[in-house]
Amino acid sequence: MRKIVSTLLCMMLILAMCSCSFGTRNSSSDSKTQYGSFTVDKSSSYDGKYYALISEDEQMIVITLYSSDDNEIFSFEPCRKSDFWGICWETDSYNLWIQSGDIGIKCYGMVDDVWSINDDAVRPDYIISKYDK
Repeated sequence: MRKIVSTLLCMMLILAMCSCSFGTRNSSSDSKTQYGSFTVDKSSSYDGKYYALISEDEQMIVITLYSSDDNEIFSFEPCRKSDFWGICWETDSYNLWIQSGDIGIKCYGMVDDVWSINDDAVRPDYIISKYDK
């Protein structure tokens, strides 16, 4: 009887530990509720020419942009990982929006084959922030 109880307790402990990891910020489940239009998953531009991957170092989020043939073309650290809430491409341009609790929503875009922050960009109405109601 003790072996059965011990085995059940161990299984419950393992299950509890696994279920905790599924509730982290990097989980894509229920992401529309958590992030609005933004995602923490791999995301492609409207025409598939570029895609973005998110990684992190000790304190910062690192976003790396690749061409469709998997060549890295640009990498940047937009915000602290504790404040990051995802990325979102525009549906008709190469503007990539970053959602963060500390810097707000910022746009990175490509002009003349150079990627940089675009402080003058206006977020389209169809891009919904996690804070929009």
